[in-house]
Amino acid sequence: MPWLKTRKRPSIDLGAYRAQIVKSNLDRENPLIKNIIAETGQIAQTWPNLKLDELKALTEKLQQTVATATAEVVPLGDVSFLTVDPQNPKKVVETGITWEKATVKPDIENFVVETVNQVLNDEQVRLDDDLTYTDLAEALTSFLAASHDLGGFAYQELPELPSEEKYGEAVENNKIIHLLPKRLIVSEAAPVGQQANEQASNDDVQATPTKPEVKSSEAASESVSATSQASSEATPAVVNDEPVKAQFDNSTVTIASLIKAFDVKTSFFKTASIDEQQVVVPESDNYVDVMMARETQEANTFMQQTADKVADAYRETLTQNITDVHEDTQAIDELLATDWQTPVKQQVTQRHTKDYGERLDNSLQALESDYQQAVADEEQRHTQTLAKLEQNLTADKAKTTEKLTADRDQIIQHEIAQIITTQTQYIEQEVQQLRYNQAEFKRHKVIDQIVTGQKEANELLTNTYRQLSGGLEVRRQDFIQEHEQALGIRQDSDQAQAEKERLQFANAEVLNLEERHDQLKSVRIDLEGQIGQLQAESSKWQFRAETAQEDLERVKQQLATVNQQYEHRLQSDQVDLAQHQQLAQQARQAKLAKWLHPFKSRQKETEHVSQS
Repeated sequence: MPWLKTRKRPSIDLGAYRAQIVKSNLDRENPLIKNIIAETGQIAQTWPNLKLDELKALTEKLQQTVATATAEVVPLGDVSFLTVDPQNPKKVVETGITWEKATVKPDIENFVVETVNQVLNDEQVRLDDDLTYTDLAEALTSFLAASHDLGGFAYQELPELPSEEKYGEAVENNKIIHLLPKRLIVSEAAPVGQQANEQASNDDVQATPTKPEVKSSEAASESVSATSQASSEATPAVVNDEPVKAQFDNSTVTIASLIKAFDVKTSFFKTASIDEQQVVVPESDNYVDVMMARETQEANTFMQQTADKVADAYRETLTQNITDVHEDTQAIDELLATDWQTPVKQQVTQRHTKDYGERLDNSLQALESDYQQAVADEEQRHTQTLAKLEQNLTADKAKTTEKLTADRDQIIQHEIAQIITTQTQYIEQEVQQLRYNQAEFKRHKVIDQIVTGQKEANELLTNTYRQLSGGLEVRRQDFIQEHEQALGIRQDSDQAQAEKERLQFANAEVLNLEERHDQLKSVRIDLEGQIGQLQAESSKWQFRAETAQEDLERVKQQLATVNQQYEHRLQSDQVDLAQHQQLAQQARQAKLAKWLHPFKSRQKETEHVSQS
């Protein structure tokens, strides 16, 4: 068994103490085993490195699901236990504790017990002169402490290490050490029970061979002693009722989980993604889509709330129906009330009393025959020798009678305990089966009611869905009609706005022409002033005056032309403005009439009612 070999640290932190499966023989392609690995911690990601609690869960699930169910042995491989190097936390080292050729059997206690027993009985460990029991016990103690702290084991599930004297005695005599969990160590008051407990907790003692040459009386006595010793070495099995309670609790949890898992699936309307904060008006282009999306979301919310309420109602009904189921415990009560131990005790006592009575008679007859033979051989010897032989005969008879009687009582008690233990286990199994059958009956009843409730809930939600579909279609038509009316109003408003902008542009042109007219008028005044100045001058400026007169005439002609264009354009703009004002007045009257139509209708109805 290797010691202190470094290995690479796994990518995932597995704790200060971890396990590593080397040379794995586990059939990971097996559907059951594959499912167990997938459901147990992070084994699938860290394989072959495991946490101690993951190794515990893996071995327990393999034992329950595979080994016990199929009565087969599940091979794991070599399981090596590693720890973080105190001097370099980034590295891990082997602790020297290895579960070689690990297998999961239906009857194993846990991997800690199997590993400790294998280490203590390993031949290489026992023959290693450099390894002291102190070092071995320190390594195993650290392993047990890590199994409790990191593996989730209770102290009662872990074994207790033997003393150095018992381990040394087992090594010297080449005896097998077989440790058990603390919860299975039962102390008895009788010395025989104490011997059996010590035998089961530490080693399987081999029978000591008898001497080849003994007298017939000594052979008979030693034969009886060897038989009683071999019988007393068998330790009665201790029944653990935790799996029975656990399975019954699991059945109850299964029913509760079935009821809790009851769900009603409903159909939902397809909705487009919209901005919840978006504000739309009837004349918006996406008004219908946005409003239908909001209505559809409200309908989906209503469908989900209805489905949740229906599911909650059916869960309450299922829970009430299960509580009303009558549990037939008559078979369990009859089985537990039966006094089956007294007949067993009487039968075993009678059988062994008869057998040991015959053996006692045969032993006494053999002693009597030896005595007669000795008397015949020694009848020539002195009377003192004869008296001594008679005294030895009496002592041997009393000793043999006492020993056989004690052995008989011991074996009777031991076999009674074994039968009671076996029968108790059988009864608990029967009780477990009856409870399991009742739990299965409840579970099937819950499943039937779930199927019925699912069907009724689906029909209810289907009808609700159809009703909402009709209502949503009506709302869609209303939204379309409202949108079309809003579009008509917006079109009229757009036309009026365009006409208004055109008239504003014409007004601007008129204003520009008026400003140009004023400028020309100012130029005319300036030119007239210049003409007056030129006329007052001498004849030398006559030529300029004539030229200026011509320019003035030309400007006057241009001014007259501009005045005519301005007057014509002004008349046209006044006509367009009158038409625009008339159209705008008509549009305002139409819009006002549309807005006041509901009020006028109500007023007419009120007048009609008042007149009638």
